[in-house]
Amino acid sequence: MLREKIGLNIQDLLSPKRSALMYLCAFFVVVLLIWKGGEALRHQQIKALEVDSFEQLGQLASVLESAIAKYQHMPTLLASNDLVRKALRNGFESDIHQLNRELEQINRITEASDSYILNADGLTIAASNYAGPSSFVGSNYVFRPYFKDAIKGKAGRYYALGIMSNRRGYYFSYPIYEGDSIIGVAVVKVDLTQFEKRFANQHYEFVLLDPDNVVFSGSRSSWLYRVLGELSHEELKRIADSQRYGDKVIEKLAITYQKPFNENASIVDIVESRHINNGEHSNRVSYLNMSLPISQLDFQISILAPLKAINEDIALWRAIFAGGVTITALLFGLAMLRTRMLRERSDANEMTRHNQAYIREVIQNTQAGLVTLDDNHKIESFNPAVERLVGQPLAPLVGQPLCQLFRTDKESSSPFSSDNLFDAINNLGVKVLTREGSLCYPEQVPVPVEMTLCEMQLPNRLSYLVTFHNMTERKRYEQEITQARIDLEERVRERTYELEGANTRLRQEIEEHKGTQRELIQTAKLAVLGQLSAGLSHELNQPLTAIRAFAGNGLTFLDRGKYDQAQINLQHISQLGQHMSDIISRFKVFARKGDVHQGPIAVQTAIMGAIKIMGTRYKEVGIELVVTDDKDLIVNGDMVFLEQVLVNLLANAADAILESSGFERRVCIEQKATADDVIICVQDTGNGLSEEAARNLFEPFFTSKSSGLGLGLGLSISQRIIDAMGGQISASNLPTGGAEFCVRLPRFYSSSVIHEIKS
Repeated sequence: MLREKIGLNIQDLLSPKRSALMYLCAFFVVVLLIWKGGEALRHQQIKALEVDSFEQLGQLASVLESAIAKYQHMPTLLASNDLVRKALRNGFESDIHQLNRELEQINRITEASDSYILNADGLTIAASNYAGPSSFVGSNYVFRPYFKDAIKGKAGRYYALGIMSNRRGYYFSYPIYEGDSIIGVAVVKVDLTQFEKRFANQHYEFVLLDPDNVVFSGSRSSWLYRVLGELSHEELKRIADSQRYGDKVIEKLAITYQKPFNENASIVDIVESRHINNGEHSNRVSYLNMSLPISQLDFQISILAPLKAINEDIALWRAIFAGGVTITALLFGLAMLRTRMLRERSDANEMTRHNQAYIREVIQNTQAGLVTLDDNHKIESFNPAVERLVGQPLAPLVGQPLCQLFRTDKESSSPFSSDNLFDAINNLGVKVLTREGSLCYPEQVPVPVEMTLCEMQLPNRLSYLVTFHNMTERKRYEQEITQARIDLEERVRERTYELEGANTRLRQEIEEHKGTQRELIQTAKLAVLGQLSAGLSHELNQPLTAIRAFAGNGLTFLDRGKYDQAQINLQHISQLGQHMSDIISRFKVFARKGDVHQGPIAVQTAIMGAIKIMGTRYKEVGIELVVTDDKDLIVNGDMVFLEQVLVNLLANAADAILESSGFERRVCIEQKATADDVIICVQDTGNGLSEEAARNLFEPFFTSKSSGLGLGLGLSISQRIIDAMGGQISASNLPTGGAEFCVRLPRFYSSSVIHEIKS
């Protein structure tokens, strides 16, 4: 139904995306057709060029073979000349001079490059260029392969760069016989420059390749001595050792791309460098390459037909075709655009009609009351929702000011009234104004509403739209929320009073708990003292017996007048009394009540204090007590409470050893230190800790001792004391048997306090 009212069409929304995709596909298809068509046309033109070039390649090979073939028998004719044999046999100057002139004349007639005679040692005795600056006469060519072949009795062939003339040529040689002996070699050199000049300025390039694919001759001088392919280091060394090309550097031709066209031809791209305006510029040129072997010379001749004209034609064809397609597409696009504009205009008109009908339906069926005002702020129209709010028809109010229908709340703190609402919009630039008030109609109960006033700028006049929202339910909810807030505040006050009372009782219970804890600690101390009372009486009984003995002896010494002996007895009595005082004072300090007071204490002092208390019991039961050397370690803690913890650990260690059946009775106290903590370890040789004991060791009233021994509070109280001093206490079983209890306390570093404690 919404689609019918506002005229929306899902297909219309999706059509631009589908059209764009279709146009994009068409564009790619056209580009592909242009490209493939150009490639097909290019292939056809290259095929035609291949046919033409292959015919020219055959002619070129035929001309080269016939041009060189006419010189291959000249060395044979020279070798059969009597004057040549005579000059080699006798070596007379007149014969050699006559032979030079005859070779010069033969060279002029046959148009050969050079003709010369070598003796059996490879030395040139006569040459057609005897009178020139680069005469071969006197030069030795024993290293040339054509001499080596001829001196062995074979017809020789060779191609190389001339040592004297520095010109490229093809050499024919033949042995000169005197009877059955070879007395020399006749050589004819064919200069290939004339062949290059003959075929220069053609519409193609040609190269003559030796068996190593080195360009020996060609239409481009810059391509000479370049390799069409790759040569290994050994092949390059072999060419250099043969001195075929003198000191010329053999380099690879700059071929950047090579692709076979068919079985007879390939397409290659060669980078060519040209000097333009004193600068070197490089460009890439494409050629169609075809080759034919010249079996007579063991060479290969290649034609490289440039593809520049074909590529330019194809590019022009593609540009023309693309231009035509583009113009057609533009004309088609303009036609489509015009059709679309006409359709959109028609759709817009239809949409406008649908929207107007839709807006009318919305206005008539909305739950909010709508009233329109003219530019004089008079009621112009209204929807049925306003009449339902008021409960009366509003036709009599048409043309009346808005204040006849709506009044703002008298309690409102706003300075605006219904008379100056429009001043706020017109003078202050307020676009939307919201006020709370009520709809008033004669003889009707006022209806609380929220009024929203906004300006509507129509094409030919100014108008206002007033919206009324019923606030009856909202007002009722506000009253309920206000009452709920008051009730909640009252309950919060009552609950706060209860919580304050509970908090006071909790503080009292905490204080009582602390007192109970102090009493438990004191009880634990007294329990230890009770266990040690028998040993204490023994410790005090021995000095008392000694004192009585020394006193009796002293009286006897006084009666006998031995005052020195009496003085010695009195000194012994004084020392024994001091010893008894130390024992009693240590127990008095241990039994003192108090809270934990943090401060620097010496670990060794606390250990020795605990040993003084427990030493008597250890002696009685025969337990060895081992203490490591003093490491001058200082911790933060309370001396009395630390002694209590150590006494408790020593007492537990003694009980554990006494309950075990082992023969070794030893307790070891060890001190360790880290960067921040000091660790005091108490190790015994008892039975160790069971799994249940290790799990519940520090729980109050848990004990692993025999029935009737211990309350199970010692370790629990020790843990609380160590926690209060900022430390930790832990227990574990030793690998060798027995248990180990470790007390970890924070280390104290103040040098002044350390010095004070030591002093």
